[in-house]
Amino acid sequence: MHKYVTKPEFNGKKFFIGISFSSITSNESAVAVLDQNLNIILLDKLFSMHDVEHFLTSFQGKENAVIGISMAKNEVMISSRWKYLSRIYHPVNLNSSIKNRDNWADRFSKKGVDFFRSLKNNGCSVLRFDLQNVKTVFGLNGIFLDRTPADCKALQTVLKYKLNFANLPNNMLPVSELEAIMGAYTMYSYTTDIKSEVSKKLFKFHDLDVVGFNQGVKFC
Repeated sequence: MHKYVTKPEFNGKKFFIGISFSSITSNESAVAVLDQNLNIILLDKLFSMHDVEHFLTSFQGKENAVIGISMAKNEVMISSRWKYLSRIYHPVNLNSSIKNRDNWADRFSKKGVDFFRSLKNNGCSVLRFDLQNVKTVFGLNGIFLDRTPADCKALQTVLKYKLNFANLPNNMLPVSELEAIMGAYTMYSYTTDIKSEVSKKLFKFHDLDVVGFNQGVKFC
């Protein structure tokens, strides 16, 4: 076993849970659980918020785990093209003449935030992660459309060759499960990066820290 050291606030954490959390009902969510040696010990699909709640409530090792949930996109924003494109213009949130009706200008969905906060308040280590930040660091953002076969293949290649996940199957995994593995790895990286050289806190979202990678980080 390799040397395993965590930040003080994560002492005793033995598992790293990543949940690829979708707010769009047609896209399934997924969960991945890694151990201290980055062995994949569980992979599964989650088809609804109820499934996510059931998994996190019933998982016996959650007190000894760092739980990472991806930031879900706001469905109201992406329902029309001009709203989706306007998300990159920060002044749209500051201009009082543009009404943020139904929270359309919010990039991220508030779905599940009350449940995730309750887990944290009950003593679990709960964080969020921005999947786009992760993809950008590994050179995947903007190259392939999300959740296409090419995106799936590129993500599995990163996990296998850059992050050395030895026990990935030879066949192509569903992209939601690959995203969940990447989320679990993000939790591992943030937890064990004592000097914050690789990963950091990005911002807060409804009282939960959103963590990700420093841009320009090089992986073997």
